[in-house]
Amino acid sequence: MRLKTPSQPLVFCFSGVSPLCGAVEKLYDIYPDARASLCLHKTCYYVAVFCRLSMRGKVRGTLSEYGKFIGPSGVLYSFCEEHGTFITHDAVTELGAAFRKD
Repeated sequence: MRLKTPSQPLVFCFSGVSPLCGAVEKLYDIYPDARASLCLHKTCYYVAVFCRLSMRGKVRGTLSEYGKFIGPSGVLYSFCEEHGTFITHDAVTELGAAFRKD
């Protein structure tokens, strides 16, 4: 069975730069092809991860170690992006690769 529309992104909230960097680095390790948008709203960083249904549990478990899982909500993330500061639509590739320890 195939979905006609993509599933809702998983939205996470991070209280600072350090937890955000750790989460993005870990996400890059487990799922480097994930598309993730990043924005800053008030004092928190919000990440919306668009991933395959088969990866949702692993992504949620991994990123929940670093920040708060808000839920599958594209609307909430869009609100934060609109009223906050947009940073990137490709956080995993842009930030995750930079933090990789090789």
